[in-house]
Amino acid sequence: MLLLFMPRPKTFNREKVLESATKVFWKQGYAGTSMKDLELATSLTPGSIYHEFESKQGLFEQSLQFYVDNVITWRVKHYLKEENSLQGVREFLLTSVKNVPQEFYGQACLATNSTIELGTGIPTVNTILAKSFRVIENGLHTQLLAAQNQNDIRKDLNCKKAAHQLLLLMSGLMVASKANTRLEKLEESIDFTLDCFT
Repeated sequence: MLLLFMPRPKTFNREKVLESATKVFWKQGYAGTSMKDLELATSLTPGSIYHEFESKQGLFEQSLQFYVDNVITWRVKHYLKEENSLQGVREFLLTSVKNVPQEFYGQACLATNSTIELGTGIPTVNTILAKSFRVIENGLHTQLLAAQNQNDIRKDLNCKKAAHQLLLLMSGLMVASKANTRLEKLEESIDFTLDCFT
């Protein structure tokens, strides 16, 4: 009889489930995603979703964290390397709107979209979003300091404030990309801003 109460082993790959759910939330937003959408995307039953993630919000929060860990953090480590100097900053900003997978082109990013849609309405979500922007800003700050040491930017530039300005620029670029702003115009904005640093 005790066997009836033993937890069943998982029959799904949690990482793949989060990846699939992340794609749905990225394309459709939190409010625009139904539980049925998530069931179809993850191939999980409603019972499995609720058992593993407790709710749609729970799955969204873990998908958002998955996005921070596997997209945002990866991009920061890939582009913002000391040897890349200021060019790394430029590539990081430009690829946020240029080298986007075709299925997500013009969709901005999940963190930006979620900030616009939800604001600070869900504290647990806001905590994850704040962390994601800190990861980006800290990466930019470190890269700007490296560029300053290599004499690629002005010695009097406040790198901390400049990093925050670039974070805001990147958010604006992605919002503009959703409005089909021409890539050349976005690239001009990046170069204009970086020219002010030199």
